[in-house]
Amino acid sequence: MELTQLGERTWYVPGHVNIGYYEEDGQGYLIDSGLDDEQGRKLLKLLREERGVPLRAIVNTHSNADHIGANAFIQKRTGCEVWTTLIEGLLTEKPSLEPTMLWSARPFKEIRGKFIEAKPSKVTFIQPDGPIMDTALTAVPLPGHYFDMIGVTTPDGVFFLADALFDPSILAKYRFSVMLDVGAAYATLDKIAAAEAEWFVPCHAKPTNDITELVRQNKEGLAWITEAVFGALADSPLTREEILAKVALANGLEMDAAHLLLNLTSVSAHLTYLSEQTRVEPFVQDCRLLWRRKNDE
Repeated sequence: MELTQLGERTWYVPGHVNIGYYEEDGQGYLIDSGLDDEQGRKLLKLLREERGVPLRAIVNTHSNADHIGANAFIQKRTGCEVWTTLIEGLLTEKPSLEPTMLWSARPFKEIRGKFIEAKPSKVTFIQPDGPIMDTALTAVPLPGHYFDMIGVTTPDGVFFLADALFDPSILAKYRFSVMLDVGAAYATLDKIAAAEAEWFVPCHAKPTNDITELVRQNKEGLAWITEAVFGALADSPLTREEILAKVALANGLEMDAAHLLLNLTSVSAHLTYLSEQTRVEPFVQDCRLLWRRKNDE
């Protein structure tokens, strides 16, 4: 684990999730915290050895477990605050809601691991757009991937992009990316493409000075999923589970229970997007919710 400087007061820690770090007036701020206690322990050791200033707050971009999983450990050790937006904050304080939403009921143990359900931490709510508390950090709404996700910009011209886009190798390997609102995701990618920054730092891709190509690749990835979902309905109406299975088997994808439910969320988002384009429609038959192409009988 290492601290890599991107600006006068801005760093990031490369990893499975790139974690941001910023200093102002002798205090430190993390942008996301990582997956678990071990990540938190390593982060605090690194910051103590490399910077040696008190940690005031963790700014969480959103509430996925790999972004908030070290909050509780760090908060307990340092007394720092956790800042995030309202909906993401509710999920951060009550992370059992995450698997509950995936299963639509009290979740079974196979979907309650640390990759889905983080430890709870105490949150101070912030606005999703504009200055973050009394700092020079700025929140930028980046909806699509999750409910109330934000990016964070620093005065050094560094733009932390949360999970608004992914490395092409991730898109190629998993095909599906967690998505709640496909239309909003496209708008977010357009916003990022038009943004000016010295550095763009996605959580799941390498920092870059030019985000244009990565935006293009992520738009292609979104479009691929949409068309794969639409294509699955070419021969007959299907349930969303059948759509996922058809696409996954055709592309050699394997999933455990948690990943299957996450991918079902993405299928649902793309079905909503297709229905808004009047390309597909839902109907109930034999007590099953089926989807068909709009003009199919």
